[in-house]
Amino acid sequence: MLDAGDVVGRDVVDDVADVVIVGSGAAGATAARVLVDAGLDVIVLEEGPDPRRHALRSDMYTSMKRTWRGLGMQAAEGRAFTPVLQGRCVGGTTFVNGAIIHRMPEVVHRAWEAEHGLAGVLPYAELERIWDTLDRELSVAPAPEEVLGENNRLLREGLHRLGVTGNEIRRNVRGCRGSAHCNQGCPTGAKQSMTVTYVPRAVAGGARVYAECEATRVMVSGARATGVVGRFASRGGARGPAMRARARRAVLLAASAIQTPLLLAASGVGRRSGLVGARLQAHPGAGVVAVFDRPVRPWFGATQGYESTHYYAERMKFEAVGMPLEFAAARFPGVGPAGMRELGEHAHTAIWGVQVRARAHGSVGRGLFGTRVRYDMTDDDLQVLRLGIRRLCEVGFAAGAREVWPGVHGVPEAIRSLDELAPLERIPPDPRRFHCIMAHLFGTAVMGRHASTSVVAPSFETHELAGLHVVDSSVFPTNLGVNPQHTICSIAWLAAERLAGRRAHAS
Repeated sequence: MLDAGDVVGRDVVDDVADVVIVGSGAAGATAARVLVDAGLDVIVLEEGPDPRRHALRSDMYTSMKRTWRGLGMQAAEGRAFTPVLQGRCVGGTTFVNGAIIHRMPEVVHRAWEAEHGLAGVLPYAELERIWDTLDRELSVAPAPEEVLGENNRLLREGLHRLGVTGNEIRRNVRGCRGSAHCNQGCPTGAKQSMTVTYVPRAVAGGARVYAECEATRVMVSGARATGVVGRFASRGGARGPAMRARARRAVLLAASAIQTPLLLAASGVGRRSGLVGARLQAHPGAGVVAVFDRPVRPWFGATQGYESTHYYAERMKFEAVGMPLEFAAARFPGVGPAGMRELGEHAHTAIWGVQVRARAHGSVGRGLFGTRVRYDMTDDDLQVLRLGIRRLCEVGFAAGAREVWPGVHGVPEAIRSLDELAPLERIPPDPRRFHCIMAHLFGTAVMGRHASTSVVAPSFETHELAGLHVVDSSVFPTNLGVNPQHTICSIAWLAAERLAGRRAHAS
């Protein structure tokens, strides 16, 4: 693996392989694993650094600076500014996520087939075969009791007392010690992110990974993609060398539903449908803080170890969310002396989130100051969010909380009884009243059968440019309502198998 420090003083780095992949996250690393296994020569370009070359630190600032896009400050514009959370490093967001694993809900798969023209394109039985392999290779299993911690246990307790079903989260970890540091990068290497699994496996099989190398444009000859050009990051004040990665067989874009459409547009792809960068979908979410008399010690336990999909049909999902104090403090309502008192309560706080399977569509494009993301939750989405926050407050009291902090403008900062939740019902659907983030991004280069209504064909090849494939969540017609890593991996796996013309072997 090479990064900008390894190529200082060079003007151009030139390499050629059968397949060039842009992105090393869930999609790109999985595709590389499958293609290398099939005997193909592979190059992977990754914009971010290799976090294994740096000593991990526990503070959020250092982690966000090194491994999160835009220092974690990337935001979508709309009626409110909403942070858009993405990793930017070798392994992508898998390095900094909560290790939550779900399979694509069958109801979503049926909708893709019946409503979006994908019947027979992604056979569910084939996806299940791949998920089974991913489960084995990435050590997927429910969070064990010994590393749940009180944050997760209290969510379980409150849900159970209200008769709401839940479950220990299936996580891709091996030997988790409950350090609650998933979002800073696992300090023990227990989380089986792409950084420690499929990227090293691909490299061991001969793949070349170029870190700190931003792809800027797809190379084209005639009507076919022939490679990718880019540039390495600057080092020591010197501009990084240009990168020219030539592809004998195909170029695979796996750079996320934000960066992939930008690269497509920069390469002149998508003019026919006008859909490149359109139809951005996501899972917006907000958190509720519950304060207990008993110690919670939220710094111990699986970062996200318990969840509920009980209300999936109502387009919401609940999760425990462990985070360090400097991150959690953003959700504490007070300032000045009141804020200091709340910081003193940290050991007694639990934080739980509601994730919305939103109907809203946004967009991604280039703006005056770089990437421009636009996104506005619909009024219906906001009503789902409001109901989810109320339900989580009720879960807090059911679990024995002495007060809850809903984090909604216009509602008391601290609520001490169910009766005090009434003002929440009167809050209008205005996103400026909620503390939201956006995660799990989909749909900005949608797959379909017709070039006029989609960007990518059922073969994963773009309608407009032969040899250019999109294998990440950009192709998803809709969001999922559950965490998408396994679905992204499985679809990239299937695309890579079809490109290689053979099934991948499981380890």
